[in-house]
Amino acid sequence: MEQPRPIPSESRSFIHAPMPTTAIIVDDDPRFRDVLATLLAERFPEVALVGKAGSVPEAVPLIKEKRPDLFFLDVELGGLSGFDLLKRIVPLEPLVVFVTAHAGYAVRAIKFNALDYLVKPYSADEFDEAVQKALTRLSAGSRTPMLQALLGNVISDRQVAISDGKGLTVLHLDDIVYCSSDDTYTVVHTRTEKKPILVTRPLALFEEFLADKGFVRIHQSHLVHRKHIKRYIRGEGGEVIMSDGTNLPVSRRMKGELMKVLEKI
Repeated sequence: MEQPRPIPSESRSFIHAPMPTTAIIVDDDPRFRDVLATLLAERFPEVALVGKAGSVPEAVPLIKEKRPDLFFLDVELGGLSGFDLLKRIVPLEPLVVFVTAHAGYAVRAIKFNALDYLVKPYSADEFDEAVQKALTRLSAGSRTPMLQALLGNVISDRQVAISDGKGLTVLHLDDIVYCSSDDTYTVVHTRTEKKPILVTRPLALFEEFLADKGFVRIHQSHLVHRKHIKRYIRGEGGEVIMSDGTNLPVSRRMKGELMKVLEKI
């Protein structure tokens, strides 16, 4: 029987060569598109840039055609936003690195869900760190729940999608009674879930995200929803009784802020 001929070395290397990571840049400022493209080519040559767009209508067909692994997305895109774009490309799940000049609600939502973002103007080192994190997550296949969680926050300013490591729980903010610190974790207590939700995020991050949504920090270990405070008991710091019957201590340092909140209820 004739023996099969060996595959030439150059053919073997071609067969086993990994497919390059592909990327698209979406920014309404052509200068920033060019800066990003240059940085990407110089610092991450293994990432192939397959397109650039300056608006949501321009980006949607480009993304659906190219199906990139990664794209750099400006939060503000003329009359629409980067979040509008994400909704229009579902069910595609590219990994997103947000690029924005706005450090407001959108950035807090991104940070809460551990997505990467760059705030303009950013340094080359910040760019490197964000892209490397994105590539690591891409290779680990962990992009889908993050994008779903982000959309959960953006669809409504009164909703939050919380990941406990096993899946996502979408909560209305009014259903969260209080959050407690457990070392570097946060335990979320609700009136709808049978058990508290353990989240691998510190309480300080919850405070940052929820501070302007009716929540107040009453103690180093507790962040409460003001609508669920049923009674305040006086004392050195005092304590509050929550709607689920839980008594929580109030620190002396944070008592003043709590009093201001209670006066408005």
